[in-house]
Amino acid sequence: MSAPADQQTLDRVEEIYRDAVAARGLRKDLRIAQPLIRLWDGDWNLRGISRAEVEADFKWLLNESGTGRLVLPAEHYLARWIMDTSARSTQNVHITVDKDGARWSGRMKYATLQKTETGQRHVVVQFMHDYEELKWIQVWSNPFLPAAVQFPRVFMLAGPSKWCLKLALFLNVLRKEASLWALPDDPLDPGQWLNLDQSTWSMVVAPSDFLTDTSVWTVLSSRWKTWHDMAEHTLADAQLMVTCRRFLDGDQPPWEGANLRHGCLVFDVVDKSGYYSGTSEGGTLFDGLVHTVARFTDDMREQTAEILPDPDFPPEYDQPGWLGTRPASPWVVYRDGDYTGIETAEFTVRPATAVQINCGGRSPVGVNEAISSAVQMVGNLTSTISIGVSLPPMGGVLDTLLKPLYTDTLLAWMSFKSPLRAPRMGWSHYFEYFQPGADRAYSLSSLVALRMGLWATRAQHGHKLTVADGAPYLIGENGQGHYFLGDRIGSTVAGLPRGHIYVEQVSALELSWKRGVTPAWKVTIGNDDATADPVVKAMKYVQRIMSDLHDLGVSA
Repeated sequence: MSAPADQQTLDRVEEIYRDAVAARGLRKDLRIAQPLIRLWDGDWNLRGISRAEVEADFKWLLNESGTGRLVLPAEHYLARWIMDTSARSTQNVHITVDKDGARWSGRMKYATLQKTETGQRHVVVQFMHDYEELKWIQVWSNPFLPAAVQFPRVFMLAGPSKWCLKLALFLNVLRKEASLWALPDDPLDPGQWLNLDQSTWSMVVAPSDFLTDTSVWTVLSSRWKTWHDMAEHTLADAQLMVTCRRFLDGDQPPWEGANLRHGCLVFDVVDKSGYYSGTSEGGTLFDGLVHTVARFTDDMREQTAEILPDPDFPPEYDQPGWLGTRPASPWVVYRDGDYTGIETAEFTVRPATAVQINCGGRSPVGVNEAISSAVQMVGNLTSTISIGVSLPPMGGVLDTLLKPLYTDTLLAWMSFKSPLRAPRMGWSHYFEYFQPGADRAYSLSSLVALRMGLWATRAQHGHKLTVADGAPYLIGENGQGHYFLGDRIGSTVAGLPRGHIYVEQVSALELSWKRGVTPAWKVTIGNDDATADPVVKAMKYVQRIMSDLHDLGVSA
């Protein structure tokens, strides 16, 4: 017969149980608590806290501008303030929504006063997330020179993706905030001329260290594109995420030593995916998630998922009360079934198509010119041979006659067959695909075209879920949720191989509620790439690259 536990052990177990019950109750209270909605004017002066909204809906999107919708009774003082534009000293209306450690902030797009058939009057206010700011900042060819003198023709940066993206944004924020080559907002304020004091700026970029940046290398180029357009494909390729968070009085500084004004918008580019540094792309319920990292093949055209040894278990997972996830070892897995937190699910599979990619049509720079020089030289030498008749140089005439025959005949086309894809497709498969957009072979643009052709014809799967908050995982950030936008989570899919786990990034979050209804999160993981036409997107990307090279004056 085992000895009874001593009283000290029993007291300790009871204490642990009480703490667990209290923590569970606190988390439940926080989960069902109403979001904190604050409205601000154009100078970020607080105009009021909303507690009377009829309906609200705010959406986070990965590297895109989410939308917000707030419905207020028409007689509410904040609704009257929004609609009375003549009485406001500033026309812009800003909003912040704080819930579960996350903050949605944005600017009013429009407001509408509506009257229903029952006679009720509401003010519907539509907001755009602060990511929208990045669509209104252009990346100049040279942000240090005035618009009339832009040399070089194209802004280009090469380096780690995070560092390049943040530097490009910082240089153009500097151009804006320091009023380089433009009048400041208040020309009579001397402090706004050549202003290098970031404590007065309306937006800043979080600092980054080039030497410790392990993100995938990239080449950025822009000729007066918006930062969003320039960065869109680099963000997707490196699986990076842009964060936009308003700094308000009382917040923790975004980095050590930061001195920012109230209402300042802080931009950062973060890696929450771990796709190229080590994460998981899937696994099974029986063996656990497989630790993988994306690696490029020797030809730098394709990439594979390399299986790595299981990493050390993150120490945070052993800390009582810690909430969150780590990209190296994502642990949040929803299990589909009769009793589950999954409300809706959609899984789409698209197999790879062609195994060979072709591109080109024109010879590289120098090939046609070399042939032309050789033809002219032969013609001129032939005319100088003494045959008893004095002839003028015939090289030019001969070159004119032969040019239609030799132009773009040497090194004018490229073809690449994937050694990895063909064996996987079986002996019966689509053969080749022509990737348009790069008319010169054996050039930088042709290498990009081959890469994008492989990307356009790759195998894809899309996985979208809508899950309930707190069933069983909590949604939130800054220590108040297990995961949030950009994190990788997994799920099983009913009807697919039993126990198989699919891991994707959280690509969209939506917080919505109505009066008298508990706020609820809707989560989407994965994206619509598997059902969208990837060839069209790839063509657009290559066309942008060609435009960049054309602007630079480099023959593509």
